[in-house]
Amino acid sequence: MSPLENRLTIMGRLDEIAQVRDFVTATARAIGLSEQAIHHCELAIDETCTNIIEHGYQLDGSAKPIEIICETASDRLVIHIRDQGPAFNPLVRPDPDPTTDLEERSDGGWGIYFTKKVMDDVQYLRDGQFNQLTLSKRFGLQ
Repeated sequence: MSPLENRLTIMGRLDEIAQVRDFVTATARAIGLSEQAIHHCELAIDETCTNIIEHGYQLDGSAKPIEIICETASDRLVIHIRDQGPAFNPLVRPDPDPTTDLEERSDGGWGIYFTKKVMDDVQYLRDGQFNQLTLSKRFGLQ
């Protein structure tokens, strides 16, 4: 498979997330990911963009971009999500405990927890003034 790179930039508004989901889904389908793997990518991108908009941009991202870059490596789809929010590495927070009773569970951290569960690899990088979360999904795996 020849390398592929697609880019999309949206403004940090909740009503733009569907456009990101459609973009990632189209790219994943074009390279032959399974429907389950595509669903995992959709879940991860929804959670990530929602967190950026709600927490990083404080629901005031109309003039703040989120850039999504989808690229293929030899055995995987790699999705980079870049934003201009305050530096925040969601991977350093301890995972919530799913075995805790519902009444005792904390409110935060579930989005990144599920993202780490459904994607094959999740990495964070602070690149100048940008947060970059990189998600990977291998071909042929669920």
